[in-house]
Amino acid sequence: MNYKFSNRELILLKALTAIVLLFAVIYGTSYLSNEITKSKNSLFSEVNKFNETKQLLAQIKVLENNKNLEVSANDFLKNLSENNISFEQEGNSTVIPGLSKLDALEIMTNIDENNVAIESFTFSVEDSSSIILSINFDG
Repeated sequence: MNYKFSNRELILLKALTAIVLLFAVIYGTSYLSNEITKSKNSLFSEVNKFNETKQLLAQIKVLENNKNLEVSANDFLKNLSENNISFEQEGNSTVIPGLSKLDALEIMTNIDENNVAIESFTFSVEDSSSIILSINFDG
């Protein structure tokens, strides 16, 4: 049994084939476009993570370099003089009298940030508003 398609059936099959191919092409390009967009977003996410990590490493490197640089006692005392903070030398100790709580905290923060080489420090309170800071420097 050989069945021959009529001209109408052949035209219908050709049209149906063209429509199926058109839908396949549209679906394929849509799928490919979505995958490319996902890949691009994933790539941007990874690049942002890399840049954040790179920035953190740069900050760590700066902190490490700053930590290796020690400010000498003379430079620290010069800085105190420039900031109009009076101090006295008593033997191996440098005594800074008459500090407020905020001033004492600021000096200790400055010591920590500038990596000043100190051996020890002591706080003593004269009254509720006056603190004496005594610092022994290394060397």
